[in-house]
Amino acid sequence: MANPKALSCTACRYCTSHYPQGLDIPHLLALYNEHRFTGGGFIAPMALSAIPADKQPNACIGCRSCEAVCPQQLKISEAMSDFTAML
Repeated sequence: MANPKALSCTACRYCTSHYPQGLDIPHLLALYNEHRFTGGGFIAPMALSAIPADKQPNACIGCRSCEAVCPQQLKISEAMSDFTAML
């Protein structure tokens, strides 16, 4: 059974070509899912420390251009905001 809190990103990468900030959204969503699943473990924060500050979840400007092309209709901007708050 899938985790009800997890986002079902398939890593199709459509979002990355429509995102002005150049974030690796599939990778960030995978870390987001991991962080939610573990209840806030150390793996996601450690992985994020290796990502430049301007490519981390808090760099999302909430423009939702990535959401417009997401086949799964994920609320990516909300996930990035939630991820930032969890960290």
